Amino acid sequence: MGVGRRSLWLGLSQVIEVGLQVVLPMLLVRHLTQAAFGDYRLVWLIAAGLASMAPMGMPNTLAYFLPRTQGEERQAHAAVGVWYMLLIGTLSTTFVIASIACFGPTPEFRDMALLAGVFTGIWVSGGLLDYLPVADERGDWQARAIIVLALLRCILASAAAIHYEQLDSVFYALSLSALMRLGMILIYARRQHGFGRIIPDRGYWMAQIKLAWPIGLSSLMVSIRRQADQWIAAAIFGTVQFAIFSLGAVFGSLVLLMRRAVSSTLMPTMSKQHAAGDWDAIIDTNNRANLVVAFFALPLLAFIWCFGEPIYTTVYTAQYVGATPVMRVLMVSWLLQIVELNSIILLAGQMHYSARISTPLLLLSLAISVITAYAFGLAGAAAGGVLVAFIERSLLIRQLSKSLNIPVRSLQAWATLLTMMAVTWGLAGLGRLAYELRPSVLPPLPAMLALGAILPLPYYLIARKQGWLPHTLLNTSAISSH
Repeated sequence: MGVGRRSLWLGLSQVIEVGLQVVLPMLLVRHLTQAAFGDYRLVWLIAAGLASMAPMGMPNTLAYFLPRTQGEERQAHAAVGVWYMLLIGTLSTTFVIASIACFGPTPEFRDMALLAGVFTGIWVSGGLLDYLPVADERGDWQARAIIVLALLRCILASAAAIHYEQLDSVFYALSLSALMRLGMILIYARRQHGFGRIIPDRGYWMAQIKLAWPIGLSSLMVSIRRQADQWIAAAIFGTVQFAIFSLGAVFGSLVLLMRRAVSSTLMPTMSKQHAAGDWDAIIDTNNRANLVVAFFALPLLAFIWCFGEPIYTTVYTAQYVGATPVMRVLMVSWLLQIVELNSIILLAGQMHYSARISTPLLLLSLAISVITAYAFGLAGAAAGGVLVAFIERSLLIRQLSKSLNIPVRSLQAWATLLTMMAVTWGLAGLGRLAYELRPSVLPPLPAMLALGAILPLPYYLIARKQGWLPHTLLNTSAISSH
């Protein structure tokens, strides 16, 4: 299967994953108390945080080593990734159980320590599913697995909430689905890489750790900064208000997952181009990947931003409409994430620079978020991460331009990205105007669905004329606006 089709498969799987992440809370808010839903979001914050931070870049190294190696050497590198993820899953379980038991905000939350810890550990280890198959250039298999598991997780958790209306039952169901996810990737590793047949020696571990630690340190700081606003909201405003804030961030994984689908599929290609010393091809591949992400992400983000109030009122009930201003502040950082730079930073040997600026940026983000949270409420808690994300992107782009001796204007297809943004926000704005002028007899949900079905047509026609369609971008040898 070609790169383009693999990227589209993974993109579809990530859209479904994000969609189900929106649907499940929609059901839970109707069957759990606000306090219980706040506890649910807090456990997910812990699990998602450890899943993004604890790997410390080790699974990312698989896309670098596996395309370059064969035979036992390839099996050894894969084994390092699997054993490492199992180890950090075990450590995550111990850490979460101890932390919640000692520092849980309420007695009810502390009672969940064991269940939350077991779920988190399994979830962290199973995160290998997002890295190993795509490093093998089997993104289509990975996409199908993600779709099936996401549907299963949503069905099991929804059924538990509807039938029992208890948070414990929801996490039993989530733990079962997480265990199936872990089992699937272990079976894959056994069949494709002979996992368990050889024990990788110290040299393989050191090679991957050496490559991984700057990635991991940078990712650690970015992940802490990305979630710091949620921790600040939980600490300052309590779990009920935190639940509202967390729903403001519910669409935040949209760009991240789409970007991972495209970039992780193209990373093995970029690794081969790097081995050949072809930097023009590397920059071009990264450009095309970012434009494909923008093609899908920008219209969705524009629609969500313009229709914030009716979306939250309809989907999550009126008691959570306060999440709308939080979402609009966070939207700035989601837009910045469309431009993926980590792969170029890695290949350019600039991970040390990224790691070096991460700590001061994290401290700045925390300070700004705390100050603005007290000054402006829930939405203010998101301001620090957004402002620092912009600063970080600016510094990284400047450093890449300097180290590669490439002008900033040539690093990305900036004109195309801005034009796509203008078109999508313009169409979404016209859609919101039509929504406000609709006949009073037409309810909000059918009106939004109708506009959601109509608006893609003019966008498709414009994109086709401009050459923005994904198959065109992925099969074009160069970006003319690059």
